[in-house]
Amino acid sequence: MKFKNLTYITYQVFPNEKANTLQTIRMLESFSNYGLNVKLIFPDREKRFKDADSVDNFYNIKTKFNIETLKHFLPFNRIKYFEKFNFIFSSFFWSLYAVFKTTKNHLNEEVFMTRTSWILYFLNKKDKITIFECHKYSKTDQLIFNNLKNENNSIIIFMNKTLKEAFNLSKILSNNSIILESAFDERQFKDKEITKIEKNIVFIGRLLRFGKKRNIDFLIKAFSDRRLKEFKLNIVGGPNVLVNEIKRELNSSNVKLLGHLSHDQAIDLLIESEIGILINPDDEHSNIHTSPIKYFEYERGRVKICSSNVPAHRNLPMQDNIYYFEKDDLESFIISILKASKNSFIPNKKINEFSYESRVQKLMSSLARLEGLEPPTL
Repeated sequence: MKFKNLTYITYQVFPNEKANTLQTIRMLESFSNYGLNVKLIFPDREKRFKDADSVDNFYNIKTKFNIETLKHFLPFNRIKYFEKFNFIFSSFFWSLYAVFKTTKNHLNEEVFMTRTSWILYFLNKKDKITIFECHKYSKTDQLIFNNLKNENNSIIIFMNKTLKEAFNLSKILSNNSIILESAFDERQFKDKEITKIEKNIVFIGRLLRFGKKRNIDFLIKAFSDRRLKEFKLNIVGGPNVLVNEIKRELNSSNVKLLGHLSHDQAIDLLIESEIGILINPDDEHSNIHTSPIKYFEYERGRVKICSSNVPAHRNLPMQDNIYYFEKDDLESFIISILKASKNSFIPNKKINEFSYESRVQKLMSSLARLEGLEPPTL
């Protein structure tokens, strides 16, 4: 059977500054470019969504696809106690409702995709072929993997080998899994002249991750050191409340906070930067299981990288342009900047393997192995 339709059901909300929503949107664009009829379905739980144009404009979507929202009946972010439990509870019941509504008129040539584990569970109960993107370890995900009705109907995407190894998988699920790192959008780099401004440094990313600061105070303090006085640091990302708070206390003339920029604007800034910074909060996911989108964008934009020395970054492909520093160690960080500045960027032909187009092609090849299922012929 050749499938023509891909429906992505997720508990994420759009539009949103979070990197996970950007990754979802770029993947759906690439599926659409591949020749599939693509539909995105998500809850209206935070009232961010106004219409499809609001999503198209926020992410500068170049290849459009269908977008729908479904009613979120339970209150969200109104109950301040037991927030984690409330999130799981709300996700469970919305997922049940979404799968019921979406599969009522299910097409035979349809494949589903999600990064919400309860969606995977309920779709599997209905014997629907489903791709699940696993981005972090959780006991809930392990529970669901252990209780799938038909493991042959599921493809599991893991962001890196270490994340896959964190789960206890059956032989079938292990064979049906694929490791796909994050990716970059080639359309944002193609035909652009990459010219560097010497000693320009960029950090791109939300200043909060999972409610924790990304140690921006550490960066600002480092650039007040006399050895970095000729370097210029541009910090891109929100939320604006935190940006404004930092600006009020900022005394460094060589540090500039730009707040949230569109993805295209951020890429343009990246292309002219000599060095990019890669840091994360101090938690298990960030230290071990993450695969940062901006790492691959830095590599594609020929940006040398100063990275915190954590296993997740050590396991990234193409290590020639990374200069490591120890977490919270100012001296180590400053030395990494100086070393990166003295060396030239080393091009790597493997970077082409990490575009969204390549990511989709690899996934389609893996999906075709499921009980003879084949993607459309272009």
